[in-house]
Amino acid sequence: MKRNIKIKSASFPVSLGNVPENLKKIKELIKKSEEEKVNILSLPELCLTGASLYDAYLEEDLLKSAEDGLKDLIAFSEKFDLAFTIGLPIRTEFGLYNAMALIKSGELMGLVSKENLKPYEKTIFESEPRGEFKVLDYRLDEEPLVNIISGLKIGITIGEDEEMTIPKSLKLKEMGPDIILNPSAVARNIFTGGKIRKNIEFLSKDVIYVHTGAGLGESSTDMVYTGESYLAKNGQILDGDTQVFSIEIYNEEWTENFNIFTDEPYHVEKFPYLPKAEYSKEYMEDALEIQALGLLQRMKAVGTDRVYLGVSGGVDSTAVLLAITKAYEMAGFDKEKIGAYTMPAFGTSDRTKSNAYLLCQAFGIDLKEINISKSVTAHLHDIGHDGKTADLAYENAQARMRTQVLFDLSNMGGGLVIGTGDLSENMQGFATFNGDHMASYGLNATLMKTELRYLIKSYAHFTDNDKLKKVLTDILATPISPELVSEKAGEITQKTEDIIGPYELLDFFIYQHLTYHKSARQILIEATYAFGDSYDEGTIKKWLKSYFKRFTQSQFKRSTAVDGPDVTGRSFSPRLGFKIASDMASDLYLGDLDEK
Repeated sequence: MKRNIKIKSASFPVSLGNVPENLKKIKELIKKSEEEKVNILSLPELCLTGASLYDAYLEEDLLKSAEDGLKDLIAFSEKFDLAFTIGLPIRTEFGLYNAMALIKSGELMGLVSKENLKPYEKTIFESEPRGEFKVLDYRLDEEPLVNIISGLKIGITIGEDEEMTIPKSLKLKEMGPDIILNPSAVARNIFTGGKIRKNIEFLSKDVIYVHTGAGLGESSTDMVYTGESYLAKNGQILDGDTQVFSIEIYNEEWTENFNIFTDEPYHVEKFPYLPKAEYSKEYMEDALEIQALGLLQRMKAVGTDRVYLGVSGGVDSTAVLLAITKAYEMAGFDKEKIGAYTMPAFGTSDRTKSNAYLLCQAFGIDLKEINISKSVTAHLHDIGHDGKTADLAYENAQARMRTQVLFDLSNMGGGLVIGTGDLSENMQGFATFNGDHMASYGLNATLMKTELRYLIKSYAHFTDNDKLKKVLTDILATPISPELVSEKAGEITQKTEDIIGPYELLDFFIYQHLTYHKSARQILIEATYAFGDSYDEGTIKKWLKSYFKRFTQSQFKRSTAVDGPDVTGRSFSPRLGFKIASDMASDLYLGDLDEK
């Protein structure tokens, strides 16, 4: 006998930690779903509290509020016929659990906990379901794998089910469920497009599989959540949120020793982190949208529609301006609220300053100029510096002055200072501590310089704005420089690649190091294969040694890194990214390179 079952997968703008506010939104969804004659309503992981609260789940006030909210919803559901899921943290005598309650018509039909925890979740939640949820006299370890509601067998698995060695969905299938609900909270980055769809298609063979992701309102501290929803049956996705393009899957990289015998020459890609095509509209739009969504969420949380940034006419600030304009277009904000400033000083070149003006003009943004030369000179005089010796204090005083100006402006106008530093520079500590190292929110932090150049190159190729195309092309042709020292006024004489190495090499090192954690010697071998036509092994080794030395010496800067969205899955965030001890020596890496 066939039955027509109406299933709804819904995400809503969650209010982080505000259970009463989320209750209101959930009740409205339940009412609306009942009117739509929905039989099963699937809501996201931890939707009652928000899924990105980190250690706040340990707070008694939050737990009590969530428990009260669950009881409220069970009572509220008495007058409705549909079944729905609610995600919340619960506690038993064995600890705290990331749980999902299945409710129908005033009854708690089931309560399951998340077993496949992310690394940082393991410090908060337990993975083995044990003990009694005393609030409702319900034992987690007695929970059946499949709940039967109105003759339907329903199974629930929370989070990245497909990442388990044996997905819980496969265990559930042994019980013959009709439907598997998969509430989740997966963050999005540019490298995960299509992966989750393929996994869901695989897991949906012989069953209806409903994936519901957390979305707007979740914290943008390190990641972006976009509320994707998929419904699949018999290995095919039937319905999906067409506004969601990619999501984050935490794929374990398994490696083992093996020999390959082949007649083919060994080949290593120079730019394995970039699309193969010369330009990619999908890559460009995806990266900018993730940055824009992260920024808009942070602006909403702060309660502002204003941002402030320094526009130098270089690659980093250009990429940030592209993301900011994308965000303002998405939100319908007035571009007059974008506080763009150029702050020339001792090393500023005519070319970059001109491009800063041309870039803002092309976007219809008013660029304001504040020359900081006098204020920096006065500061140097105050600390007993002669104002002529181009030492570290001379350079850093300019960077810190620019940051101070932007923060003071943001205090006056009530907005956010947007950081422009990229992954390449931050992995090398090539930023002034409490200067360009600091901001309210950083948009480029997980993008390497080569990736930013590719993004800008693609933008220039696809834009219909001829003025913008021209200035972006010239920005890409301009030597990369911090412009803090100049041997000849108005000209670029200080070049970053002369100091820390060619970016194509540096970014290759970063990619292999952060993504696969390869040994220094293995990176040297692969870099020599990839770039042997451009650099000899000695040169590559020189810059690789420099990379690891600067990487270890600059960890203290990354330990105090500001919030920002993870666009690429390569993050040094002190909260969720790759981190080492700030006082760790580089001997571990350099010793490997020096071995014969």
